[in-house]
Amino acid sequence: MKSKEQENYCIIVAINEKYVPFFSVLLESIVDNVDDSGKYEIVVLYSQLEDKNQKMLKVIVNRNNIRIRFLNVTRRIEGQNFFVSGEKQKAYLSKEAYFRLLAPELLPEYQTALYLDSDIVVRAGWTDIFKINLDGYLLAAVPDIWDNWKCLFKHSQLAEYRKKELNIVNNREYFNSGVMLLNLEEMRRVFKNEELLKLAVAKEWKKHDQDVMNMVCKGKVHFLSYKWNLIECPDKEALSAVSQEERRTIWECQENRLIVHFASRKPWLIRGVQNEADFWQYAIKSPYFDSLFSLFVEEQMQQGKYFEQTVFKSIRNGKIGVKFILKCISAWMKKFSV
Repeated sequence: MKSKEQENYCIIVAINEKYVPFFSVLLESIVDNVDDSGKYEIVVLYSQLEDKNQKMLKVIVNRNNIRIRFLNVTRRIEGQNFFVSGEKQKAYLSKEAYFRLLAPELLPEYQTALYLDSDIVVRAGWTDIFKINLDGYLLAAVPDIWDNWKCLFKHSQLAEYRKKELNIVNNREYFNSGVMLLNLEEMRRVFKNEELLKLAVAKEWKKHDQDVMNMVCKGKVHFLSYKWNLIECPDKEALSAVSQEERRTIWECQENRLIVHFASRKPWLIRGVQNEADFWQYAIKSPYFDSLFSLFVEEQMQQGKYFEQTVFKSIRNGKIGVKFILKCISAWMKKFSV
């Protein structure tokens, strides 16, 4: 399904200053992994984003069939409480996640659009997601397996919460909102302007706007393979909780992954993250590599000699190339010359 006049495929992201370096890596992966057969517009929703960063991100988009547009939503969100500040909130939460709820009305020229979190990289073949038929669905997304497993136990508080607050009994039908192919045309038909946003800010949901999207789209979700939103298993307890058949499916998707989502451990903070090479492959091309690597170094230096031994072992085994080493040295020199 394409937009009414459309030659363009639409990709939506929502970021602030903090997420610019990570988004730049996603952007590099997009630029590297689209062919010339389609045209792509990347729409960046923001309320706080400096002009210099907008210009820098535009530089990355160096292909004729990709354009990037920055859309300021400040007026749309004035006076709203997003429940993302205070002692009870976690560091990964930000108000920007709520901006995607405005997509149907912000982008009337599109019938469909792909929303992506900024902590993602895409691989060759990822554009096939636009071929998925959304007739009869509000969106397409991937089951949130690494949260859903928590509902498998008796007296699960999460399962009870979903049943009571979201009217979701079958927890396999709860999706992760980091990758969503949105049927904007159908959403405009079903929901009034700003209805989703108003519902999301009406109370403090456990998983914020993700809970809201799962609740209002129940029964209208086209569930996709994990390869479209592959997330690392957070721990052994989670892995042991899912069935052997499910584990086999996940391993197969690992081999055929198309969209990698670092929603669990972050490769810019921790070494040894699953598919970290996918991230650094594009991070090294980013104009924000220095800040990404400096952040990585700061975290790793706390490990002392273990970090040095790991790096030297990787160099000897050919897992870290010359170009990467040179960029690392450059980043280090800049870091300590300040």
